[in-house]
Formats: sequence, structure tokens, C-alpha cells
Amino acid sequence: MIKEDVIKYKGNTTKIFDTSKTVRSKDTRLFLGEDASRRNIQTYHDPKYPWILEFAEELRAIGNWSKNEIDLSKEKKDFDSLTPAGRHIFEKGLKFGIALDSCAGRGPLRLFSEGGLSNNPEWELYLTNHQNNELLHSESYTEMVRAIFNDVDDFIESIITDEYVLARADSILTELNKITEILNKREANLTAWDDKWQNTVFPKAANGEFINDKLTKKCIYKAAVILNMFEGIRFFATFVTGWSFSEQPEKLMAGSSNIFKLIARDEMIHLDVFQKVIKLIRTSEEEGFLEVVAEMEDEIYDLFKKAHKEEMDWIEHLFSLGSPLIGMNETILKEYMDYIFAVRITNIGMDPSVLGLKIKTNPLPWVDNYLDSSHIKSAPQEIESVNYVAAIDSSLDEDFSLDDL
Repeated sequence: MIKEDVIKYKGNTTKIFDTSKTVRSKDTRLFLGEDASRRNIQTYHDPKYPWILEFAEELRAIGNWSKNEIDLSKEKKDFDSLTPAGRHIFEKGLKFGIALDSCAGRGPLRLFSEGGLSNNPEWELYLTNHQNNELLHSESYTEMVRAIFNDVDDFIESIITDEYVLARADSILTELNKITEILNKREANLTAWDDKWQNTVFPKAANGEFINDKLTKKCIYKAAVILNMFEGIRFFATFVTGWSFSEQPEKLMAGSSNIFKLIARDEMIHLDVFQKVIKLIRTSEEEGFLEVVAEMEDEIYDLFKKAHKEEMDWIEHLFSLGSPLIGMNETILKEYMDYIFAVRITNIGMDPSVLGLKIKTNPLPWVDNYLDSSHIKSAPQEIESVNYVAAIDSSLDEDFSLDDL
């Protein structure tokens, strides 16, 4: 007798190539559609989500840069010339950027595609490009560390033991670990289905909820919001302070600044994709998430509230030794992060006033110079004028298109 509290899944475990039924894009849904565990022909002639293919191509076109293009030969000299406060600001930002990209470099496929979560071919293509792009960012951070620090191993080891980095990353790491645990149990349940699926291996998650499609949708939605924070919020304290060094009268850390520019350009594409995904989840009845979205509204606001507090605490730590940077200090960066939070929350159809925030004038308009220009790729010898796409303000457009890039 099958009990009501036992999870039931349709379909088998995910195979690399399942010959039982042809998969066509138009027959899929972005997440958890019928036969979502089945994949076979990767074809893109009649996509259900053509905008995903457009972003995948855009990312391929501009995200295929090399970590070796940037001249980092002056970085150590510049870094060593900084005041203790300057070294503290730069080093802490770099540590957190490395930690964050280590999550982004391995998470997208696991969180949004594998284990029978999606069999849409254009989504699989985009996520693969996205994840490879994040791995390039991690490689580039490694080159920065090599150029600046005498003992690379010591610097890398210090990231895991840095209490401030871990405190700032708490909302990210805690939630993603919970989500991953649930998805792992779900996949084990799919495996068990072949023989005695009524004896599910993991009927419940650690919080007592049954591991079913509803809980899986909650995981996908929350993970998408967290990734949206990755791309559009949590990197920005590092980006902005990093660029501030090269904005000083004596241009400092220019090579690192240019790497941050390239990474930021890519992250803006990632951000635009996941903003559209979140809007789709929040508004499309066909996608099947509306009930989950309504139930999770307070929980999602709480995620933003916790992230906002972490950012404010981090900024205080960042400037705890003072600021040697003209035009950049604790007050200014907090105002800018408030602005960024308000923009990002608005762009996914939520209300920043719940956090006591509203969209005001950008307090650091010069940052747009690093984010908004044509995407013609500079030659390595011209890297000082690397061009970027997707200004922060343009992401406010209600109907975003690739023409905005």
C-alpha cells in the first residue's frame, strides 16, 4: 500500500542519452517539466526559449577572454606601496571574490539542470557556458594572487580561516548547502524508483518537509535568487573598491582593475539571464511555480535582509583601518550598496521598501564607466581601455533585449 507521505516520481534516473522518447525543446519546460529526466538530441532549431540561446551566444562571444591578456607585472609593486588600510581593503575583497567564484564555478549545472531538474537543450547550453565562464574568473583570480603574494598557498589557505569572509558568506553557503542536500536526496530517490519506488530512500528533508516536486521548486527558486545576488550584488563591494584604486591620482592596481572589469562584464550577462528566469518563475502560470512563489515571499525578503546586513557588516570591516582612497569610504560604499540592493530587488518584481530601501540617484556614477560601453574586445596592448556592457541603470529596463548591451 502506497502511503500519501511517500514521494512518487514519474520517469527514470537521468541518462546521458535516453532513447525512449525524443526530446524537443518546445515540449519541455524550463524546470521539472514532463519527462524532465530524459535527454537525448541536443538541437536548437526550434527553441522554446530563444532568448536563452541569444544570451548563450552573447556570453560565448564576449566571455571567451584569456586570463593571460592582462598585464599584472606592476601589481606587486603597487600592492606593496599601499598603506596597511589599502592592503587590507584590496586583500579582503580579493579573498571574498575567490570564495564566491568557487561556488559559482561549480554550482549552476548542479542547481539548475542535473538530476532531472531540466531537459531543455538551450538551458543546458547556456548553463554550461555560464559555468565555464565562472571557472575562467577563478583562474584569473589565481593569476592576481600569483602576481601579488609571495606565498600563494598561504593566501589561499587564509580564505577558509578568515572569520569575516565566512560571516559574509554565511547566507550563501548555508542556503546552498541545504539546497544541495535536498537535491542529492531527491536524486537518490529517483534512483530507487526503478525497483520499489514506494520505499523511497529519503522521504523527508532535514527540516521535515517531504522531498517532492513542490520542495524541489522551492529549492530552484531560492537558488536562482541567491545566484542573482551573486551576480548583481555580492561581488560589487570587491569590484567598486578594486576600481577605486585605479581611479586615484596615481593609478594603482590597474591590471587587477582590468580583470575586475572583464569579470563584471560577464557577471552582468549572468545577472540579466537570471533576472529573466526569476521573472518567468514569478509570473508564468505555465512554469508551475506561482504557488511556491506566493508561499516563499517572506522567505525571499528575509534572504535579501540577511544579505544586506552581511554587506553592511562587511563594509565596516573593510574600512576598519580607515580609507586611503579618495572618493571611497564606508559611508559612500554603504550608500552605493543600498542603491544596488534596491535596483536588483526591483528588477525581479519585488519591493525594496520592505527592506526600507528605495531607488535613488546612483551615488557612484563613475562606476558606470566600468560597466557601460561597447563590447568590442581590446587587443592585449590596449587593455587599459577594455570595453564593457550592461550598465546598472540599463538593467532597470522593463523589457530587456540584447540591443541594450
